[in-house]
Amino acid sequence: MSNPLKWLFPGKRLAGALEAFERRQAASHEKFQQQTRAALEKLRAQVRDAQESALKQRQMLVALGNALQSSDPSEARSSTTYKRCAEIIRLLSPMELRDARYVRVGKDYDGGYIMLDTFETDKIEAAYSFGISKDASWDEAIAVRGIDVFMYDHTIDTLPAQNPRFHFFKTGLAGFQTGESLKTLDQLMAANAHEGNSSLILKMDIEGCEWDVLEQVSSERIGQFSQIVIEFHKLTPFGSEASHRGTVQALEKINLTHQSVHVHANSVAVPVWIGGLVLPSLIEVTFVRRSDFAGRFEPGTRRFPTELDMPTHPQWPDILLGGFRAPPVSDPR
Repeated sequence: MSNPLKWLFPGKRLAGALEAFERRQAASHEKFQQQTRAALEKLRAQVRDAQESALKQRQMLVALGNALQSSDPSEARSSTTYKRCAEIIRLLSPMELRDARYVRVGKDYDGGYIMLDTFETDKIEAAYSFGISKDASWDEAIAVRGIDVFMYDHTIDTLPAQNPRFHFFKTGLAGFQTGESLKTLDQLMAANAHEGNSSLILKMDIEGCEWDVLEQVSSERIGQFSQIVIEFHKLTPFGSEASHRGTVQALEKINLTHQSVHVHANSVAVPVWIGGLVLPSLIEVTFVRRSDFAGRFEPGTRRFPTELDMPTHPQWPDILLGGFRAPPVSDPR
């Protein structure tokens, strides 16, 4: 027989029911958390496995491509692909600069660039830096040398680092398509009163937009920079004839005033290996102004990467470019 007195104390009965409900809820929540943790750990393991697999594939591809450089190139030299690669490489091929000394500017791995170490002797009044994203290590290294850095990136709201010599603008660099957030190099330099200044340096990493900029900008404007470091994107021998000619014309324009002195392949993208040549899709190139070193350029003897270079990522292999030279070929068209 049930106890009739229990109906006299509904509060106790309700409290007990609530406690039981909370215990069930807590147990259910803990079970859900365990299941969630297990699912997340499984997902992390899958991501790790995929990353390790991708890394191994990249290592194998680069190792294979590096090995192919020693193969017989004679059969490939008649192809359009080979001729286009050779034409681009000749325009980017570094020369030696007598008595030159080089230095790494910026952080280890991706984000650092090899430059001619003339910072103590040259009076650099300002640096232009296009494309910042999450890395301002090059800019910091320049600012430490007492140089003001004019920094442009329309994809970020604030800089990843601060320095009194930084001048940041949420503006992107463009060639022909300008607007509120995109300006030409002419417009930006005019705004900074640098139109007649030839004591400037330039760093540009703008994810492929460099081709439009180089098409639009004049040789006279390019000639205002004593050193230029550019990461070129989308270098390929497989595009249309118009695209290839646009690439060549842009590189020819730089070569009117500047000479390549250093190259480093970014191994994010696998390059083209053909007939003893290697053409990276992404490549960092350092140019110096020809007029500053007249009579000091000599045929290249270094092999790239050099001891100052570092892979794009600590776990990725570097791409061997050798001397990064190409023999003359007939018209690639």
